[in-house]
This record gives sequence, structure tokens and C-alpha cells, in this order.
Amino acid sequence: MKILAWRLPVACILLSLGLAICGCASNAQKQLEHEPLTVLRNPQRPLREREIAADAAWKQAQRSPEDKAAVRATFKEMIWSASLAPSLRVQLYRCLAEDSDPESIEDIRRQTRLMIPREPSREMELILCQTAAAKGWTDCVPALIRSYSRRVPLVKDQDRAERIALIQLSGGTPLVETVFAIFLNPPDEDPDSPAEFRERTRADAYDVLGKLDTSGAYRKRLLEDPSLASDDDSIVQLLRRGVTQLKVIPISGEELRWLERLADPKNARDSAWWTEVQGIVATMPPEKLDGLQMRHLESVRVASVYHPDLFAKDRAGLLSDMKTAIGGRKTVQRSNEAQGLVKAAKEQVEVWENGLSWGDLLSIAILDRAVRQKDFIERIFVYVGLDREDRTTEYGGLILTTQNVGDGRAVIENPGKIVAWLFPPRPGQRPNDTEFVAPEEMILSSDRALAHFHFHVHRARNSEVAGPSAGDLEYAARCGRNCLVFTSLGTDELDVDYYQPNGVVVDLGTIEQK
Repeated sequence: MKILAWRLPVACILLSLGLAICGCASNAQKQLEHEPLTVLRNPQRPLREREIAADAAWKQAQRSPEDKAAVRATFKEMIWSASLAPSLRVQLYRCLAEDSDPESIEDIRRQTRLMIPREPSREMELILCQTAAAKGWTDCVPALIRSYSRRVPLVKDQDRAERIALIQLSGGTPLVETVFAIFLNPPDEDPDSPAEFRERTRADAYDVLGKLDTSGAYRKRLLEDPSLASDDDSIVQLLRRGVTQLKVIPISGEELRWLERLADPKNARDSAWWTEVQGIVATMPPEKLDGLQMRHLESVRVASVYHPDLFAKDRAGLLSDMKTAIGGRKTVQRSNEAQGLVKAAKEQVEVWENGLSWGDLLSIAILDRAVRQKDFIERIFVYVGLDREDRTTEYGGLILTTQNVGDGRAVIENPGKIVAWLFPPRPGQRPNDTEFVAPEEMILSSDRALAHFHFHVHRARNSEVAGPSAGDLEYAARCGRNCLVFTSLGTDELDVDYYQPNGVVVDLGTIEQK
């Protein structure tokens, strides 16, 4: 009897709980059936319930124009939300994209065009790109170009959904031609697009051209066509002026902005530099002009004026000298390969020698000679000390002649002396002690620089990262610059690695503080 008396209350409790659970389940089911939008909007409800609610809401939307308008408005709003589960956003988007109503089709087409350029979710970006391509929405081409200009970690450019969609929408026209056409004549501003829409589209299109036309040869060929025109003819004239006078064409969007600054007639020092370099390259034979890029021009000027022995050498002579010099030095290969899709680049000149142009070799020779000067070494170790004391960021800056430091007025003698100029990052641009974010004032001061540099010195012994990271290589490619990274091997020893936009890395050996 005692056992039965004990079990009876328990049974009653369980029965009550069961009824309550059944009641809750019943209420939830009723809400799914009768108020699916309420369930869909509720972030506290399980994802699966919200997905079921989305299907139920879409079915109910077909009952009347009013219901459909309410459901569409909710779906559109939720699709914009990056905090929503990507799978649910894709589900809602598919419902809208598969609607046959002409007004609805135009509405989702416009939303697709606006979402593509900055959509953070790759799952969502995939469906946006696939839909635009499948439906032949050519007005999405500029948006796809803008999105394709972004760097996406762990996804190869040739596998990007944006690229595949652009090829489909190009209708047999080579992709580089499609992108160049948008660069020349970006579309008029969409009323709902951000400010400076045309300028952003043009800049992003040029960045994509840098991916498709890595040498600039295709763009050079197009610029030879006298009928080539643009809504803004000044951009065509600028590019033609660069090709005819300086024998170079900017590869990336950052290089295009660099060329624009150099061509600004209001900057007397840049104008004088342009005239000087124009005269020098006009005397150079074709074999030295082969592969010449913007990043080589200051090295050409400095060598012509201050290092005529280097300027006089041909490619074979520069390469032979470099092999001999580096062959007798201590070098350290980067071993840390945490670089996304790529392994740590090989740093031996022999690995890269067939792809090094005369301009590359001259730039390396100038920089190698500079970093071994006593004054340069003393100054660079002062900067190393500042970097080591600051645990919030890496440090970096520019390598240039003294006449190009600041306003140049401080130069009394030896204007061709090559020095390092430090640019500590801004307070809001210090993510951690192993990353350097170049401040804007550094970029704007680098028009006549030989190279950009930064440090890997957060530890005294840092040999595993002796060389550029994937992010460093991406920076060089985006900015179109020659770069150096100085890595700490000990308290008084640095390894020096040169790298450039196409991924070439050459270990120049070590320097020591005496």
C-alpha cells in the first residue's frame, strides 16, 4: 500500500506534465499553421520551426494580394539580415526569386543587384550569383564585378561564384573585355546605391582587371586603339599618357590611384619627378623596358642618377651579381605555412630567376645595397626597438631617398641617400602585435618611394615567420609595390626578405647591429 500511495502522486504529476507538453506542442503547431509569420520572425524559435513557418507563410501568401504583400515585405527584410542563418535567408530568397509575378520579379532583381557587392555570406552570395546568371540579369554585371574585386579567404579566384556568373552573363565576350567596358563606362548611379557609386564601380572594375590581366598587356593593346572612348575621357588619356611617357600601365586599382596622384598638375614635386623619369625611360632599350611596371620607376631614376654602375648592367649582369652576393650570405626560409591556400613561398633567387625582369632585378639591387649601409642599419634597429616596446601592433613604413622624405626641405646634401621612414599605425588600426595596417598618410607619402616595409619582430627569435605572410603578399599585389620585411632572428640580427606583387620572394640575407 505504501508503494501504491507513493506512485499515485508521481503518476498524476507525469500525467499533468504530459498534458501540458501536449498542450504546448498543440499550441505551437496551431501557431505554425495560423501565424507562420509570427513564428518566422521570432529568433527564439528553433531554426527548423522557422523554416517550416517560411514554407507555410509562402503558401498562405497565395491566397490574396494583401497576404502576398505582407509576406513579401517580411521575406525581403529578413533576407537583408546578415545575422540570420544563411540557410533560412537562402530559403526566403528562393521563394521570392521563383515568383512568376512580373512586378515581384523586378523587385527581387533590384534587391539582388543591391545585395551582391557586399554580401558577407558565401552561401547567400552563391544563390545571388546563380540566380542572376540563370535569369540573364545583365544589369547585375557591375555588382558582380564589385563583389569579385573583394578578397575571399580560402576560395580561389577561378572558383568564385561571381566569376562564373560574369562569364555566363558575358555571352561569349571575353571576361576581360566585359570588365574593361564597365571600367570605361560605369553605369549611372542607382538611387538606392551608396554615394560615389560610379567611382567605386570603376575602381573595383580596375581591381578585377588586375586579376584577369596581370601584366597589363591586354589593357595596353586596347589603349592603342584611337577609337577607344570613355564617359570620362580623362581616364583614358591618363592611361595613355602613362603608357607613352612612362612606358607603364597600372595593374591594380591602387596603382591607378597612384598614377592619378603622380599626374596631378597641382603637385609640383610629382610633376618634376614625372618629367625626369620620362626622360630616363626614353633612353632605355627594349630589353630593359620589357616588363617595366610603376613600382620600378623610382628604382630606375635612383639608379640612373646615383648608381650608374647598376643602371648600366643588363638583366644577365644584375642576376649574376645577385646570385653571387646572396650565395655567400646567411638566409632563413620561412617555416610557418599558416597562409590560407598557399604554402610559404620559396625564397631562393634560383626559384624565381626566369620570371624576374630587368626592373625587378634593378629594384632588388638598389634595395640590397641600401639596407647594408651603416646609417640605414642603425636607423632600422631604432625602429625595431620601438616596435618591440609597442605590443599593440607591428610597425612599418617607406624606403626612399632623403629628397622624398616629407616636403624635402630638410635635405642639405646627399639627396640620393636611401633611408627608412617610419609610419606607426593610427590608434584605431592596431589589431594585434603581429599585423601592420599601413596608415593613409603612409600611402599618400609613397608616390616616389622605392619600397614599403614592415617588421616581424614581436619576438626576439622569430625565424619561423622570416618572410612575408599570405596577407603581406596580398598587400603587395593590391598596392602594386616592392616590399621588404625585416624579421628578428636574435636581439641584434634581422633577416631581410624582398617580395613583389606576383608572389616572388627573395631572401636577401641578414643584417646585424654592431
